[in-house]
Order: sequence, then structure tokens, then C-alpha cells
Amino acid sequence: MGATPEPTEGTTSPEQAQRDLQFMAEVVKRTHARVDPHLFHYVHWGLIVLVWYPAGNWLQNQGRLGEFQMLSIAALILGIALSMGREFFLARKPRIRGENTVISRQVQLMTASSIGAGILLSALAPGLGILRGEHVPILWGLVYANLAFSIGVVYRRDFLYAGIVIFAGTLLAMVFHESAGYLLGPFMGLGMIVPGLRGEARVKRLIETAPLESR
Repeated sequence: MGATPEPTEGTTSPEQAQRDLQFMAEVVKRTHARVDPHLFHYVHWGLIVLVWYPAGNWLQNQGRLGEFQMLSIAALILGIALSMGREFFLARKPRIRGENTVISRQVQLMTASSIGAGILLSALAPGLGILRGEHVPILWGLVYANLAFSIGVVYRRDFLYAGIVIFAGTLLAMVFHESAGYLLGPFMGLGMIVPGLRGEARVKRLIETAPLESR
């Protein structure tokens, strides 16, 4: 009386069920850990914006609009070239084998949709008189804030906090719109660089500690 009944054939003991749950949790944890969302994009675009926006703001204030346009074109070409070059290389030799591509694809989809919407609005809003051309950087501040926050929801909280910081910086840029570039450069740049570097460091550790058969 009071003894624990032996599990019959086809049933599972509480201890075995607990071990199974722990095993499943570990599998899920490792699967989610094997994610490479290519955060280097956010690092180099953050660096570009960190320099581009304050420099562009200064050129605009000086009335040197031709040089401002040249700076903007050069920044865009540099960023696109870096992104395309790294993606071309990784398409041939991924950094992580057997990774959880679900989260990676979610991050890529959010990035593509956010940047695509930003490009479309940047092209249409000034022409329709909805937004002045010099206020387009504020629009991109909102795009970056939304993108970072969304990535933080599905991937790492670092980006969630970065999204909040970028949004706060964008609100400041709305108030002090004549100095929007000086404000948005650091807020957007560092808001992408810091979580991007942390994510890249995490991927590097994962590669270094991965078992040989998974590499």
C-alpha cells in the first residue's frame, strides 16, 4: 500500500516522461540557436548611416546640395555592394549547416518588406507633397525602428531594445527636424551596429563550438 505502481507495457513512467520533455526542450533550444540571419548587413548599414546622415545634414545646411546628392549615391552604392557581395559568398558557402532556416527566413522577409516599403514611400511621398524631401531621413528612422523591433520579437531582444531606442531618436528628429541627420545618424547607426555585432559574435561562437559532424 502506498507503493508506486510499475508502468505497464505501452505506458510511460513520470520519470521517463520528464526525461523526454527535457530532451525535446534541448532539441528545440539547439535548433533555435542554430540561426544565422546575416546580421552583418545591419552592421555595415549602421556604420554607413552613422557617417552619412550627419555629413549629409551638414552639407544641406551649407547649401551644398550637389555634394549631398553625391554622398547619398556613394553611400547607397557602397551599402548595396557590400550586401550583395557577402550574400553571394554565403550562398556558395553557408557559415552554419543544419541551421534553423525558419527564423532566418522570417528575418529576411521582414527586412525585405520594411526596406521595400521605405524605398517606395521615399519615392512617392515627396512627389505627392505628403513629405518634404529633407524629411525623408525621418521616414527611414521609422523604418529602421520598426525593422529592429520586429527582429527583436522573433530573434533576439537586443534588436527589440534597439528598435525602441531608434524610435525615440526619430521622435527627437521630428522635433528638431533641422538637425535630424545629426540625431538619426547615431541613433539609427548604433541602434543597428550594437545588436548586429552581438548577433555576429553569437554566430561566430556557434561555429567555433559546433560539433564537427554539423559543420
